[in-house]
Amino acid sequence: MSEKRTLVATFGFDMDFVLRRISGRKYDRIILLSLKTPEGQKRVEKAYTTLKTVCISMGVDCTLEWLTDKGLVRTIYSILSEETGKADVELYLTGGPRILVISALTAALTLSNKQAGKINIVVEGEAFEKTWEAPLKTLKKLVALDEKSREILMHTAVLGRASLAELARRLGLPKPTVLRRLRELMNEEVVCKVGDEYLLCSWIDQLL
Repeated sequence: MSEKRTLVATFGFDMDFVLRRISGRKYDRIILLSLKTPEGQKRVEKAYTTLKTVCISMGVDCTLEWLTDKGLVRTIYSILSEETGKADVELYLTGGPRILVISALTAALTLSNKQAGKINIVVEGEAFEKTWEAPLKTLKKLVALDEKSREILMHTAVLGRASLAELARRLGLPKPTVLRRLRELMNEEVVCKVGDEYLLCSWIDQLL
């Protein structure tokens, strides 16, 4: 039996973003996260009513979760935590106000590694066709790097390919220190080595 799939989306006045995402894709459930404000509530409800009609016609359960700005991150954390126990989750951060989007991303990053392994982050261009996707587990791995490792990683990213000597020179660090960090990054499959040069592994090269 295949794993169920849930779309958790930040949601505002425009239902077109979610419609675009669910077109041609199969989800078992859709959860819309919306910030409840006196000014925007009616517009959100109108968009949700129309979207729910579409979801019903597709045989997909669609619910709207009203959120307040108090405890926003912890509320989203609870929703994501519960949902990862039931299904693979796609966290779609294209619609809704910025505070909601940032809160959802922050909540996701605080999940356990096991839960993070079931979540994929997706952001689409609002006025152009471009999609940015990343497994949450990957983002957590990057965030967990210490300052020196991040610095080595980003210098490698900017240079494209770099030798140990070049990285040590640019960073102003001893070669043994840089080599040790590079080996750690290679063990994490973040940095790869080709000949005498270091470069980003393909999956993270696409991300950065």
